[in-house]
Amino acid sequence: MVIARGLPRCFPYRLIYNQRSLWVKRRQRKSILRPCSVKKLLSHSREEHEREKEHEHAVSKDEERKKDMAKARKEEAKAGDSEDILPGIPPVPSSNHPKSGVVFVLEKASLVPAYVGRTYEILNPDKHADFLRKKNMNPYDYRPDIVHEILVDILGSRLNMAGMVQAVFVKTDLGHLIKIKPHVRIPPTLGKFCAMMSQLLQKFSIKARGGGEKLMQLIENPLVKHLPVNSRIIGLSVSSPKAVRLRDYVDDVGNDCTPVFVIGAMAHGKINDDYTDDLISVSALPLSAGACVRRICYELERKWRIL
Repeated sequence: MVIARGLPRCFPYRLIYNQRSLWVKRRQRKSILRPCSVKKLLSHSREEHEREKEHEHAVSKDEERKKDMAKARKEEAKAGDSEDILPGIPPVPSSNHPKSGVVFVLEKASLVPAYVGRTYEILNPDKHADFLRKKNMNPYDYRPDIVHEILVDILGSRLNMAGMVQAVFVKTDLGHLIKIKPHVRIPPTLGKFCAMMSQLLQKFSIKARGGGEKLMQLIENPLVKHLPVNSRIIGLSVSSPKAVRLRDYVDDVGNDCTPVFVIGAMAHGKINDDYTDDLISVSALPLSAGACVRRICYELERKWRIL
């Protein structure tokens, strides 16, 4: 700091410097906050207004161009359709998909609940072997794993992913009738599946999270009143005298009717064919229920061209 001549050393030079800097800052603030003239404000508002008009005009031009292009495309499509279709001949629809899809019915499903100790569970020979032995019960009559395998195959197939599975019905040994919607996610493990089915038999329905939609529910018998009007009920049994090739049989089923396949979900036995329209055998060898379901899904995917 430079000391002025003629002033003592103890003079408050720092105070004078600080006051001068404050004075300079105040002058700068005043110059910044000084209001501009009315002419400048008017010119600025006019420029902004002109810019907005130009922008709106450009947007309207772009919209008109888009509308003209859409009209031209529609006219070209109409002209192409009129050229392809001959006069007097109605066009044939190219899609081979049916209107309603397919329905599966699982007969004699072994979903038997019981109190094992203090818990209400579905009997499973892998888990409740000691309980079944004490009660002198045949473990082959209690096979919930067959129902679990069939449901996983149906609901995880490309047929269901394409929206062609209308519903799945399960008829238990005890006479319960269960309706399962096609967008249900079945648990991957057998233990969780048995817990879900025991909860269903206790509460009569299972709802989706965050909503009141019933994904699985117990419904009243008989089954026929829950099927579509134009349905064709087809039962599968190895003991049927009518042996068919499944590919040819599926191709012969018209798209106007809804095929309903009845499959036995038990280890041994025969399905109830009192309400079926046709009882067929797809193999000379006794196939498992899962193998039959996979073959049916494959043939329907081929027929309806589901990739």
